[in-house]
Amino acid sequence: MPRPRSLRSLAINTSHAKRSGSPGGPPSPTFSDVTNASAMNFGENGPAKIITRADLKASMQAYDTMLNSCAAYRSALMNMSRVTAAFADAMETCAGLKGPSYEQGTRLQAASGLHHLIGNHWHVLADSLDKNFEKPLRQHLETYRTIVTERSASYEKTLREKSHIIRETEKKNMNRKERNLQSFREALSVLQRQVDDLDELKAHHYEEIIEHEEEVWDVVQGKICLAVRSTLDVFDRFTAKASDPVIEPMLQSVPDPFDSPVLFTEPALGHAPARHK
Repeated sequence: MPRPRSLRSLAINTSHAKRSGSPGGPPSPTFSDVTNASAMNFGENGPAKIITRADLKASMQAYDTMLNSCAAYRSALMNMSRVTAAFADAMETCAGLKGPSYEQGTRLQAASGLHHLIGNHWHVLADSLDKNFEKPLRQHLETYRTIVTERSASYEKTLREKSHIIRETEKKNMNRKERNLQSFREALSVLQRQVDDLDELKAHHYEEIIEHEEEVWDVVQGKICLAVRSTLDVFDRFTAKASDPVIEPMLQSVPDPFDSPVLFTEPALGHAPARHK
């Protein structure tokens, strides 16, 4: 003989049928406190996607890695600023020697000025990344971690409490001495409401995660836009010097150093340029 079905399994299957629109199916994962969220089915009105704990951990790790990379990049920019200034000073010294002609000395002096400008702007860009990107996002990341931790703890606590209530409801009805069809239907109805309530809790939890993740990465992409704008503005300052009355003839006196296929090959989309020795 087949084993009698418990109130819990009946309530679970009914809840699953409501969400999926089918009359039957495998039991819902409602009662597992450690359910694999990717296996959940919330139906058409549920979350558009499931962001699991592993996804959140990967998100925070990627965020942290980006900020650490920014710190390394900023440090390299500061070093670039120093060595560029040293290069500019060396050219300025050469420009002041007695050997170079007036034109040669003038060009050396112009090149020195250009590299002083470049060195200064490496420093400006590093400062901008520090103040407008890295520091505010470090604070944002800490707030992000705190919210994720507190939200998860609150959810798990509520989930355990509701699951306990459901188990107690089932235990109470299983231990009843008098059983009839009416009392069975009433008990099933109570249990069904508790199951639906728990499923709503889970759906709301994952919807809340989606909303918060989008808010978090909207802040990040806003700061990325600022970093891109700062970088391009710096390079615009450099390229604007191409029309300088001294530098322009200097550029015209030599061929494009990056036009030769021996020195430079056009990269495939998404790959860094390849330089040949």
